[in-house]
Order: sequence, then structure tokens, then C-alpha cells
Amino acid sequence: MVEKKTAIIAVAVVAILVVAAVLVVVASPDKESSTGLYTVKANVNKDCTGTPFYVGTDIGYFDAYDIDFQDQGALDYGLQPAALISGQDDIYDGHPITIINLLKAGVKVKGVVMSGYEPLDGDINKQHMHWLVDKTRNDGKVINSIADLLTLGHKPKVAVLAEGVCADLEVQVWLTSYGYDLSQFEIVVLSDPYQEAALQSGAIDVAVLHPPFYAAAEEHGDVTVIATSMDTLGQYAGVSLLVFTEKFISEHPDSVRQFIKAYKGAQRWSDDHQTEAGKLTADTIGLSSAVPHWFSYNGVITNADIQPWIDAMVEFGLISEGEFKASDLFTTEFSDLWTSPTTPELLNPFNSKTNESYKWFNTIVGDQYDSSAVDVDHSTHFVEDLEAVDATKPKAEQGTA
Repeated sequence: MVEKKTAIIAVAVVAILVVAAVLVVVASPDKESSTGLYTVKANVNKDCTGTPFYVGTDIGYFDAYDIDFQDQGALDYGLQPAALISGQDDIYDGHPITIINLLKAGVKVKGVVMSGYEPLDGDINKQHMHWLVDKTRNDGKVINSIADLLTLGHKPKVAVLAEGVCADLEVQVWLTSYGYDLSQFEIVVLSDPYQEAALQSGAIDVAVLHPPFYAAAEEHGDVTVIATSMDTLGQYAGVSLLVFTEKFISEHPDSVRQFIKAYKGAQRWSDDHQTEAGKLTADTIGLSSAVPHWFSYNGVITNADIQPWIDAMVEFGLISEGEFKASDLFTTEFSDLWTSPTTPELLNPFNSKTNESYKWFNTIVGDQYDSSAVDVDHSTHFVEDLEAVDATKPKAEQGTA
């Protein structure tokens, strides 16, 4: 199994380079925007990953930081790394496994800020992925555990978004951590939007879904959650980094800096206003309701956040011991931005047309913004920020202001 997985990753790396060579031909040349800042381009898919881009565009964070953001349209996740390599895209928001695969392909990239993270409050409804089973199976079987799956009379089929991504790796961690062999299960590649229907039809036995798709499936009422991403890599299961190429960072550091400010502002808005972020995401991608991803509030990256991913990849033979260090995946050049405000993001920070159309206005009590209107206990962030930033300092400086 390890040899097969290693071969799959090797083929994927070669495919990235081949597709990138093709994309170089069609990629548009770099252009400076009218604001004097570099135009930042990305392929935004109609799914959970789009929330920061929807918020950034519609609530006004990109405009506020003079970002000329250009949505290149939907693109298969397997091709997005190639789009980054070619210059078709300028940014990529990826998990450590994807970043390592880029590095294995010889692509010089660096994470500049923490993007995704598991919620610290343990709320299952904010967690990165849910493992769902059908509770109305035609065979009448009740599935509440991995052991129950092995009573189905066939090799259980577990669906993942793609090979070499978070779902793929975390499914392997999930199964093996309970003592099961991967050969006892069939891993099926199927995009999140199609997994609920496949589950209900019996084509798969387990759907591994991101928000907002798990929220939609659970709202429909015919599924049971038997595990979440927190059951795999714990608090690090949702870790993703905002990535630029080293070339882009070197040539356009101000653009990177401004985009980090806008992107993290949009993510903090989503964390602070989960209901509104879910509504905006659902309306944009065509769902009745949605739950957005949970994002790192402070953006701090530490080696400890990444090491569990490296350890898992070593365990399953995807990389060799010592081949990569956690620090290979990110730069601290922009670490002065790895912090968070001590007050929540305003619901209506920029008087956008979107806020007006949804009637999302700030609640004022006397002369003060009503922070009780946000969906998160903001009082915990400041302490967490201080601890996280302290951990990134040289040991001699830890505990200092």
C-alpha cells in the first residue's frame, strides 16, 4: 500500500509539472494594477474554500487594502498547484501535504500566514471535516464506528476529495490510529458536492466532507457523524497556509503584505460572523445553507502546527524521515502581521453594497459597538495570540513583551 501511495504522489508531481508547462503558454504577463499594487490572481472554486474571497470581495476587505483581486474562475484542485507554478495564479491556500508535494516537485514556495485551523472551543460544527454515514441504509445496518463498517459484507468505500490532499491523508490516519489496515477499505476519489448523493445511493459507505457540504447533508437529516478531522491530527487537522512563490515574494513584498492584511481581515470577519459568512457562502455557491471553515484568528505559524502532517506523511511512505522540516514550508518575513485585534471585526466595516442588501449593519449601544453580536468569544483571542507569538521567538526571548 505504501509503494502504491508513493507512486501515486510521484505521478501527481510529474503531472503538476507537465500541466504547468502547458499553462505557461497561456498565462497572462504580470501587470501592475491602477493602484500601483500588484494584481493578485487566484482560481476560486464554488465551495468552502471560497469564503475569504467572497468576504474579501463583497464585504470590502480587498478594496480597503487596495487589492486588485482577479478571480480566475473554478479550477480542479489537482491543477491549482500547476496554476501557481505557471503564474496563472499568484496565491494558493493549501495544507502542509500539498505544500510539501510542491516542494518535492522543485517549486520554491513559502507559506506567509496561517489560514485554516481547527476551532479551539471544540465546537464540532466548526471543525474542518466530518465523516458521515447514511442512517437510512437499505440493508438496515446501523453504522456508528469503523468496526461497524467491517460488518457490511463488502470492503467499505470511503470517499475523499482527491489523492494527496487533507482528506486522503487524514482518512489514513483515522483508520490506522484505531488499529485497522488500509487494505481493509477502498478509498474512492469523489468531489465533495457529489458525496451526499453517492452516500444515499449506496455507492459509498462513508462521505468525508468539508463545510459547507457536511452542514447541508446534516441539515437534510439522513446522516450520522461518526468522526471529525479532530479525531485524526487533533487541533492541527485544519491547518492550511496562504502560499506564494518565493519569486513573487521577492518581487512584490508590498503586495504580499497588503494581501495578507485583507485576507486575514476577511477570515476574521468570517470567524466573528459565522452566520453571515455562512449565508454569503451558501448564496454564492448555490446551497440552502452553509457553515464556513474556521480560520486562524492570529495567523501565527509554528513548527508545531506543521510537524504532525510531516510525521503522518513519513508514516505512510509519502516522504522519507528528515526529508522536510516544518520550517521549510513557511517564511517569517511577514510575522509582524501575525497578530489579531483585541476587538471583533465590525459586521459592516466598509458600508458595502452587500451589507446594505442583506441589511447587515453594526449594532450600537450608546457610543460603543456591541461585541455581543459576534458569533465567537473574542476575549480568548488576545491571550492565545500572546502565547502563539511567544512560541515563535528564540528561546532566549520567550516570556518577553
